[in-house]
Amino acid sequence: MPNDRSLAHVLAEIGAQFPEFAEDPALAESLTANITSMIADAHARYAAGTDGSVVSNAYLDPEHLATGALHAEHAQHPAGAMLAAEMLFDAYVPVFVDEVGAVTTAEVIRATRALHAGIWSRFPAGAVAYTEALRQRVTTAHLDSRTQIARDLHDRVAHGILAGLQRLDLVLLTDPPAAERAEQLDAASRLLRSALGDVQDLAVSLHARVGDALLDDALARHAKDLFRDDERLTVHSTGTPARLPVWQAEEALTILLEALTNRAKHAPGSTATVDFAWGARALVLTVSDDGPGFAPEDHADGRLGQQTMRERAAVIGASLDVVSAPGAGTTVLLTIPRGTL
Repeated sequence: MPNDRSLAHVLAEIGAQFPEFAEDPALAESLTANITSMIADAHARYAAGTDGSVVSNAYLDPEHLATGALHAEHAQHPAGAMLAAEMLFDAYVPVFVDEVGAVTTAEVIRATRALHAGIWSRFPAGAVAYTEALRQRVTTAHLDSRTQIARDLHDRVAHGILAGLQRLDLVLLTDPPAAERAEQLDAASRLLRSALGDVQDLAVSLHARVGDALLDDALARHAKDLFRDDERLTVHSTGTPARLPVWQAEEALTILLEALTNRAKHAPGSTATVDFAWGARALVLTVSDDGPGFAPEDHADGRLGQQTMRERAAVIGASLDVVSAPGAGTTVLLTIPRGTL
């Protein structure tokens, strides 16, 4: 069985390397249970005389799949688990050799292989579960985005076109006096131009890309195109900007533009600020406005696109918080841990 003192030492080292494990009870409990199980499995392999350490083709244990899903839920990349496993293997090899009483070179080799197999056997299932969880999040985010686009086309664009056509039909059917005709035609023109503007804005949003630019520069550029002549919107950046992986930068840009689009829809005329805080441990992005705000409980169904933003944030290992209250404006906070940059 595992040596309690040595196990506690290994857990302390891993906890120092990954503070989130110590801070999150679910992760801490999972880590302790997994390490204990790994070492127990290694003991069983050695006692059974099992030779060899290739286990990646083994059965995907449901418990290991659950661990991978838990890590995905808490945005723990498999690379972190691999580093923790290396730390465990490096620290526990001499302890394990002593525990099983290995003396000869052959016994030491078999003990080392048993410990390696006991640790590594968790990774195939964990990686599969983590990947599947991310695929599900990406799918959900894309489906939510399509739903949002359909809603915008129906509620804004189609409504504007229909209202404009009704004004035109009214003129054709009633043949009003010249002054009223001009007024009705002008109103129809405004409605149709507004609908055209909505389509153009939607196209700009869908085609927004970071490309080779830094995220803050890309956002400033696209915000200028999407929210033309909006002098109440500013973008600030502090710290030392760094390039994000393309897949992270593009998702982050989409989240930020969604937050700004929500502000344009629900808090038009408000003063808004986008702050980029490039820190040593995380990139913190804040979108805030002084609009009317809202009661969070009134939007539990995600009508403001919050669910889509949260799904996209989870895909890039980030967290998203929305803070608002009636009369107090709205703040969207996106935090991307430095370890994922």
